[in-house]
Amino acid sequence: MPAAKTALYTAAKSAQESLVLTLAQEFKESGLTANVIHVKSIDVKNEGKGTTPAEIVSAMQYLFSEEANKVTGARIPLY
Repeated sequence: MPAAKTALYTAAKSAQESLVLTLAQEFKESGLTANVIHVKSIDVKNEGKGTTPAEIVSAMQYLFSEEANKVTGARIPLY
């Protein structure tokens, strides 16, 4: 359940994800991929709370690689 007073943020994030997943379907035959990386919080201070920037970059590098050229429309949770 979304937190109170976050309606605009929640609607915008939902629309953003829907757009990415729609693009994934529309362009899947062209070789273009579109994916979503879900991150709750970014741990920039290495406190063990959230996802580190290195973990996010690692997921991005995989999605940019040849090994992931067929991965499209994926939701990748990094919690």
